[in-house]
Amino acid sequence: MRNDNQVKSLFYDICSTGNMESYDNLYTLLCSKLIHFSASITGSFHLAEEIVSDVFIMIWQKREQLMNVREPQVYIYVCTRNLSLNHVSQRKSHIDYESLDRDALAIAPGVEDMLISSEVSQLIEKSIRELPTRCQLIFRLVKMDGLSYKQVAKLLDISIKTVDAQLSIAIKKLTSAIQLDMSSDLIRSYLHRD
Repeated sequence: MRNDNQVKSLFYDICSTGNMESYDNLYTLLCSKLIHFSASITGSFHLAEEIVSDVFIMIWQKREQLMNVREPQVYIYVCTRNLSLNHVSQRKSHIDYESLDRDALAIAPGVEDMLISSEVSQLIEKSIRELPTRCQLIFRLVKMDGLSYKQVAKLLDISIKTVDAQLSIAIKKLTSAIQLDMSSDLIRSYLHRD
C-alpha cells in the first residue's frame, strides 16, 4: 500500500537521520486520521489533538531507539490507542466499542473530495454512522485511513477474519444504503475491497 510505504520511508528517515522535514511530513500525513481515531476513544477532539501531539513528541524523543520498529504505521496507531485509553481510564487496556464516539468516526477530511456531490457524501456518512460501532471503526481504519487487514487486526487485537467479516458487513450495508444514489461503477471503486 502506497501510504504505508510512505509512512515507513518518512519514519525510518526520522529515526536514522533526525530529518525534521520528514517528521513534519509524517505528522501532516497521519495527523487528521490519528486525531479522529483518538477522539473516537476519548470523545474529545481537543484531547485527541493533545494525545497525537504527545505521540509525535515521543517519536521524536525516542527516534534513535525506534529503528527496529517493523510496522511504523501500526506502531503509531498503537501508541495513539494506548495513550487515548490511558486518558479515558487508568485501567482500560482495550477499546470498548460501545463507548466509542460515533461523531469522531465520521468521514475524515479529504474523503469528500473523492465523491460526486455533498449529497452523496452526506448519504455515505449517514450510512457509516448507522453501522455498529466496531464495524464503523474497522471500516474507517481500512477504507479511510488505509491500514491493511493485518494492521487493523494487530491494532485492535482481533483476528484478520474478524476484520474481513466486519468489513464485509459494512460494505454490504453501505452498498445497499447508497446504491440508489450512485452508479455501480462509483460504488465499486469507493468500496472496493483489498
